[in-house]
Amino acid sequence: LLKNVLPQNLRFLDKLAKVIQKEYYRSTIIKPEKALKESLKEANEFLEQIAKKGDVSWLGNLSFAALSLKNYELNFTKVGDLKIFLLRGERIIDIDQKLKFEEITPWPLKIFGNIVSGKLAEDDLLLVSTKEVTDFFEKENLLTEIGKIWPFNEKGLREIFDKRKKEVLKISGLSLIIVLTKEALASKKQVISEKSYPKEFNLKEVFSPYLKSLGERFSLFINIFKGLIRKPKLGKFPKLPKLAMPKFPRPGKKLILILALIFFLALGFFISQLQEEKELKERQIILEEIQEKVNRAESFLILKTPQAEVEANSLLKESFEEISQLAKIVSKTPKDFQSQV
Repeated sequence: LLKNVLPQNLRFLDKLAKVIQKEYYRSTIIKPEKALKESLKEANEFLEQIAKKGDVSWLGNLSFAALSLKNYELNFTKVGDLKIFLLRGERIIDIDQKLKFEEITPWPLKIFGNIVSGKLAEDDLLLVSTKEVTDFFEKENLLTEIGKIWPFNEKGLREIFDKRKKEVLKISGLSLIIVLTKEALASKKQVISEKSYPKEFNLKEVFSPYLKSLGERFSLFINIFKGLIRKPKLGKFPKLPKLAMPKFPRPGKKLILILALIFFLALGFFISQLQEEKELKERQIILEEIQEKVNRAESFLILKTPQAEVEANSLLKESFEEISQLAKIVSKTPKDFQSQV
């Protein structure tokens, strides 16, 4: 949702969505959480370029959510006044509360921040709505009524809104409800046998006997013609004069040893630098994985379920053990990396 839209921003949301979508589906081998992070980086760069051109009218007016849902694994982020609720039976969980304290970094511009991740269950409902719609839902206690629809269906939802038709017509905004259900198995495709099709007309099969006979006669003619042709005898080529190679003075043993020493010292230094860079990259990856685990643990704690708490504690324990190992060698790493640890 974009408020106070200027003429040059009529397709702003469409362009932003396409940037995120293109980057998210660019690779199919990375995890959804990683794919969403990469797509949000592209989105931040896209918005930064727009701001550099002088168009900042969308700042403070943008409400946008990006959700990734696969195999009941939810990853999402949002900016603006949108609200995201998880309805699990009659329980209502505000799952975006972790994000509402995120601040926009002024420069370099960072609109989209952290990602919330969590494991959902069958028959869970995700409800995304703008501020006016959310206020109306909370005022009329509609979230509780929607959660009571079992199993969830469009008819039951319509009945709830029909009871408050006059009030509903007075508000404006957007609302999205996602229902998590098992996919129905696709019906078996009917296989049509090749026997049911008439045999296609084949030119090769029709003319192959004639072509074979013609080929045999042509081959016989070629063999007779070859026998009549005599190969010309080639004369001997004159011998080329031998070219004398210039002789260079041999380097002394001391010079060879010095050059070899310089070569091995340079090679050792080069290998050492490569090894240090490799180790630093590996430690950087470990640090990023630890940060992801901490973020996931915080996301699980938002759900406030026993299973989520167990998974959160497990992730935090793993993170603590891994960061402890890094702390032992942090003094040998560059200052930039030390500050991150």
